Amino acid sequence: MDRTARSATRSRARSALATAATAAVLVAGLAACQTGTAEDTPAATGSPTPAATSTASPAPTPEATPDATPGPSPTPGAPAVNGPNSITSPLAEGEVTSPFTARGEGTAFEATLLYRVLVTGTQDAVAEGFTTAGANGEVGPWEVPLDLEPGRYTLQVWEPGMSDGASGESGRNLVEVTFTVR
Repeated sequence: MDRTARSATRSRARSALATAATAAVLVAGLAACQTGTAEDTPAATGSPTPAATSTASPAPTPEATPDATPGPSPTPGAPAVNGPNSITSPLAEGEVTSPFTARGEGTAFEATLLYRVLVTGTQDAVAEGFTTAGANGEVGPWEVPLDLEPGRYTLQVWEPGMSDGASGESGRNLVEVTFTVR
C-alpha cells in the first residue's frame, strides 16, 4: 500500500472514530434526559438506590407552589403515591411524635424535590425547603428532618419546574399526606 492510500485509510479511520464518539455522547445525553418507567426503578432493576440527603435551607424557590393536583388521597395508614414520588413516612392519617423524619422516594430534574408542611386546612406553611432524591427517571430515597408543634399537618412533596420556579412553571407529581403530631 502506498503512502497516499495509507493516509486515506487513516483519515477514514479517524473520521469513523470521531463519528462513533459523537454518537456515544449523543446517546448518553439522551439517556440522561429520559423519564423512567416502573421497570427502571432501582427495585425493578436490582441496582442500589443512591443515598439521600436533605437540607432545610431553600436554594430553589420553595415559594414556587405546585399547581398540579395531588395524586389520589391515600388510604389511612398507607403511603401516599403520585407518579414516581411517594411519602412513606408519616403515613396517611398517622400520628408521629416530634421531632421525626419524613421519608419517601422520588425522582426529579437535578434530583431536587421541593416540600412544604402546611397547617391542615390552611395555606400556612410551617416548614418548607428542598431535599434530594433520584434524578432523570431514576427513583431514589429522600428524607426531611422535621420538628413540629403538636397539631394536624399536611406534608406536600413535588418536582419543581425545570426553571427557577419564578416563571410560573408549575410543579409535577405533587404527593401529600395529612398526619397528626402528638
